This record gives sequence, structure tokens and C-alpha cells, in this order.
Amino acid sequence: MTLRELIAEESKLGYTSSEPTLVNKDTGTFQWDIRPTPLTAAIGSLDDALMQLERARKENPEDSKLAQYGEAFSKLKKSLKSHITRKYSK
Repeated sequence: MTLRELIAEESKLGYTSSEPTLVNKDTGTFQWDIRPTPLTAAIGSLDDALMQLERARKENPEDSKLAQYGEAFSKLKKSLKSHITRKYSK
């Protein structure tokens, strides 16, 4: 993995990096424009909530509303994750 790939990789804190903004040719150092990626932690929270909903659904298989909520919640998570990836991970 190259240095550029390591720096551009999303961290658990939800930060992503753009292209280097300044390259010092004398010292070989790079200056990067680091900006936070919003809502990255929200996806983790959605994953946890979805797992709890799935667990409740397995414990109560007769409750059809839980199945509907599970499907809607899964679509919401997928849609939000796609939006965040498209808009903020450039």
C-alpha cells in the first residue's frame, strides 16, 4: 500500500483526505487538506440498530410489522451510505 493510499483511506474517526495541497520540493514533505467526512459514525450506529431489529424480528417471527421496518431500515441505511460515499469520499 502506498503512502497516498494510506492517507486517503477512511479512518474509524471518519476522516478522509483530498489531494496534496502543497508539496515542498526542497524537503519532500507534503501538506494535505484533511476534512472530516460527516455522518460516518451514523452508519455504524445504523448497523447496530439494524442488528438489534433483526434480533427482535427473530425473537418475534409472528410480528409482520418488524419485518416491514427491517426492510425499510435496511433501505434507509443503504441509501444513506451510498449518499455519503458519493458526496464525501472524493
